[in-house]
Amino acid sequence: FDGNLCNGDLITLTNSSSHYSDQNAGDFQWNLEGAENIEENGPDVTFTYSEDGNYSWILTYTDPSGECQSSDTLMQNVNVDYITADFTVDNEIICDSEGAISLESNSVIGDDGVFTYSWTVGASSLGAPDASLSTTHIISSPGTYDVGLTVTNIETGCSAIKLEENYITVV
Repeated sequence: FDGNLCNGDLITLTNSSSHYSDQNAGDFQWNLEGAENIEENGPDVTFTYSEDGNYSWILTYTDPSGECQSSDTLMQNVNVDYITADFTVDNEIICDSEGAISLESNSVIGDDGVFTYSWTVGASSLGAPDASLSTTHIISSPGTYDVGLTVTNIETGCSAIKLEENYITVV
């Protein structure tokens, strides 16, 4: 886990203790500070966070007699990055077989990071990803076109995609 949690992704930890087995699984206990949606499945535990923070992850082994206990603790910084890609277009129907459309991002992004926006109309990519929240595109052939937007936090690698199929019609 690299510390970046994207759009509600789950973190999975695996108990790789040398003496772990299905028979003694109950001898192990996870303590995951601030974690949500915790699910254990054999040696694995999955969970998520909704807020940034520095959290402790503790795995404790208690021997069957209850007399001996051993713990392993990891402090982990977690950056929760929620991105929702969304956009508007000024014209969904274009007459006279060609015309220009203006696309505007109204995506929801976090406060930290540097974000890029990648647009597609039909099979065309509208240039390299950049920091522009809007773009204009000329469509010169009749048909129906999908419109897509990918928003990426280039610092964390987290991204979100919105695709509207058959969104623009040129008649």
